[in-house]
Amino acid sequence: MSPSPKISVIIPVYDEAETIVPCIANVRKCCGENCEIIIVDGSTDGSTLSAVSDDRVVLLVSPPGRAVQMNCGAQNAQGDILLFLHADTILPNAADLLIRKALRAPCATAGAFKLGFDNTSRTIKLIAFIADLRCRIERVPYGDQAIFIPKSTFHALGGYPEIPLMEDVEFFQTIKKLRKEVVILKESVMTSARRYLATGPLRCALRNTCLRLLHRFGVRAEILAAMYRKKKVS
Repeated sequence: MSPSPKISVIIPVYDEAETIVPCIANVRKCCGENCEIIIVDGSTDGSTLSAVSDDRVVLLVSPPGRAVQMNCGAQNAQGDILLFLHADTILPNAADLLIRKALRAPCATAGAFKLGFDNTSRTIKLIAFIADLRCRIERVPYGDQAIFIPKSTFHALGGYPEIPLMEDVEFFQTIKKLRKEVVILKESVMTSARRYLATGPLRCALRNTCLRLLHRFGVRAEILAAMYRKKKVS
């Protein structure tokens, strides 16, 4: 029997010293021993990497930008499958088995988990429900759904476009244009609702929807990123 494909878990971080240790523990628990953890820091202060005491974790530094950091991790990955994980996202149990099974399907090109939040308010639950419905219709998951893809396929597609926002959307739009299958698992990741709570859940959801619509109508990612940062500060 051939060995199971090795998974490289790539975690782009920027000032995530508080979340990175429990994130690593969750990956170890849910992905087993046949996985590699790569943390790519886009910050120059080194606080996130300094918080990591597990010497099995690969620590990298790159210029800031989630797409740039994820591509850097992918270039250094030794695994057969790439799993892109946000530091504040918790994987479900046996995530490695779920990923390998999903990618064994003949037509599967890439996949992601169902979106869930670590907050049980009705508003947050509604946002998660709408996000899941959108994702299953469009087959375009977002980065906080723990995207996974064979490494060879990722590189054949050219990796993430190195733009400041919507890199995950453009990446999956490329897959859709090629008429490839995107698998959305029924199992959920648990993502922190901190950004929604800080901005206001409905306001944050509306902002994200507006940015997505503007992107669809051809507004450049640089302009969208500037709008996102402005709204985030306000």
